[in-house]
Amino acid sequence: MSNGEGPPPPPPPFVEPYPGFSNETNGPLIVVVTTALTGLATLFVIARIYSRMISVGKIALDDWIIIISIVLGIWYVGMSGAAVHYGGGRHIMTLKPEDTTQVIKLTVISFVPGVTSFVLPKFGVVILLAKLLNPPRLHIIFMWIISVIYGLMTIAMLSLNFGQCTPAAAQWDMTVKGTCMDRKIVVNYAMTLGIVGAVYDFYLAAYPTFVLWGLQMNIKKKLALCSSLGFGYCAGAVAIYKCTTFQGLLTLQDYTYALGNVVLWTNIEANSVVISACIPLLLPLMKKIFGSSALGGSTGKSGGAVSGNSAKSKSGNGTSGLVTFGAGSSKRSKTLSSHFDGTHDSEDSKYIILEERSFQYSSREAGDEDASVLERVRATRQEGW
Repeated sequence: MSNGEGPPPPPPPFVEPYPGFSNETNGPLIVVVTTALTGLATLFVIARIYSRMISVGKIALDDWIIIISIVLGIWYVGMSGAAVHYGGGRHIMTLKPEDTTQVIKLTVISFVPGVTSFVLPKFGVVILLAKLLNPPRLHIIFMWIISVIYGLMTIAMLSLNFGQCTPAAAQWDMTVKGTCMDRKIVVNYAMTLGIVGAVYDFYLAAYPTFVLWGLQMNIKKKLALCSSLGFGYCAGAVAIYKCTTFQGLLTLQDYTYALGNVVLWTNIEANSVVISACIPLLLPLMKKIFGSSALGGSTGKSGGAVSGNSAKSKSGNGTSGLVTFGAGSSKRSKTLSSHFDGTHDSEDSKYIILEERSFQYSSREAGDEDASVLERVRATRQEGW
């Protein structure tokens, strides 16, 4: 052309920053780990439901919450697998533009079931603790206020996830013109939510540990119960580590590769919370498989433990060998005996993990040692947390 203008020069050929860069991917790791852990969590949910059916004969509200959570987790794994199919986990420079669009779109949408799958089961844990430990009314209100605040923060996070660009498609389709907010806002808020979630997990794990550790019971059983109700420590640790993976999302330069860690640890956190919510409810199944010795049941006076049969045979006038968690009206107050085999709930009328076995026996039958233990139990009853 006379004016010296012509078609733009072709883009320079892609040069790998280092050998093997084009083939580098964490996609298979994402698929294998998320599928395996979600499968394991599903088995725990099935075991929980079966345990509830053989002990209670029905499914309670907290069971439905866990069922919905695992369904959301499976949905998340499916969408993550679809993203990997289009190139998720690979470096963005090695993908076609249309594949990059699909990866980012599927990943952004998948965070709805993904995030919900680790938030929702926490509400099930709160319901379980309210049934099991019977905290005072003020403590129950406190737990639900924290739960609602955390739930609202999660809804805000999901809204921010889609609303960070106007229109929303601008964040995954590079051909769509739009405006997006500073990515630091989204990442920092996600880190804040993650830290709050971790503290919440630690609280839900520490509270039953604190209560159970102060009870008179077999040390083996005490450790087993504290461990089963305190598995949420693992979920909290996972949530903290997940927060460290958010830094890779501060830029879109290699977004499809950086997303791999976030997707992976979101799923690990969700499955950790689901499993921690299921473990405390598996005692009826454990007893069906391993017998009444599950959790190291023992009899004798040294720990104040009395077997179920002997408890019935010793009923009569005398003192009550019961420990009450919390304080309140007689309608709401539940009691747990020194023999921790399962739980009895006034509504469900069967086990959860600690079976309430009311029994009474006289100080003369119990002996001086047990009588002194019962007196200490009465003396240490107090309102509070």
